[in-house]
Amino acid sequence: MTEFMDGNELLEIGHNPKYNGKNVAVIGGGNVAIDAARTIRRLGAKTVTIIYRRSEEQMPAEKKEILEAKAEGIKFLFQTNIVRILGDNKVEKIECIKTELKKKENEERLIPVNIEDSNYFMDMQYVIMAIGSKPDKKLTQSLGIKTDENGLIKVNENNQTTNQKIFAGGDLIGQKATVAWAARSGRDSAKSIIKFLNKSPKE
Repeated sequence: MTEFMDGNELLEIGHNPKYNGKNVAVIGGGNVAIDAARTIRRLGAKTVTIIYRRSEEQMPAEKKEILEAKAEGIKFLFQTNIVRILGDNKVEKIECIKTELKKKENEERLIPVNIEDSNYFMDMQYVIMAIGSKPDKKLTQSLGIKTDENGLIKVNENNQTTNQKIFAGGDLIGQKATVAWAARSGRDSAKSIIKFLNKSPKE
């Protein structure tokens, strides 16, 4: 389905279809989801709805961005999961299901769990996935880099991975996925790399 797209690619490449008069669903709760939704709204979409499986309080996007998106007429559906996309060679509807937040053993964060028989349908012509990216599993394994249960790269206090010659930062290690945090993470990693390279062979 050509009406099913990735949020990062949409923002980076800028290949947008004609949204005029169309209903668009953006799946995700981060800054990429907000940026994609606001961009699509400004390009003339009839409605833009951000669908997020957790609560608004748990949304990782910046609060200022959320408020500005609401002011621009973007709709939000919290505690909602997308189940499937329906259509014959094009997006026509999406099936959603409501979620409830539950505390699971050994988990600090409340986990969204689908509520049985709470399914419903929405008319949509475009679906944008903005649920974040994860490191390539084959690549991390080939480099001897360990990841956590969420597929994020494990690092020590110096942003050094389990392969001591490789450093990582930003959203690949679970930090906030913003340009500012990426820049800070890159700077901190660079300082750690310099220290690593300048270490005495005796150390």
